[in-house]
Amino acid sequence: MNNSPHRISTELTSEKIKIINDIDLNSLFNLNYNFDLLKGIIETILTNEQKLQNQLDEVYKKDCDRDKDLNSLIKDVKLIKGNYVDKNSFKIVLDSIKEIKGQLKKHDNQISDSKKI
Repeated sequence: MNNSPHRISTELTSEKIKIINDIDLNSLFNLNYNFDLLKGIIETILTNEQKLQNQLDEVYKKDCDRDKDLNSLIKDVKLIKGNYVDKNSFKIVLDSIKEIKGQLKKHDNQISDSKKI
């Protein structure tokens, strides 16, 4: 077989896809038609089409599952951001607590001193 531009190349190399090697498409339509060859090519194309459709269906299903996971993560991030307290806000609360503790200690000391008198 010569290297004519009408040959089907074998660019796909998946294990699931059947590749027909070195088919000269011109040989299909000589003066005598090779219907067995044409039938074989059509059957292979239809089989490969079904296999590719199955692969696309699997990818679509995985993509839908990833979308669910992603939406769940986005919801969790929004919840975390809603409940998030930054360091500066927390420092203000800690300072207020220290101030209250200081005043309570001052009052405790005053009470202790008044009991001593």
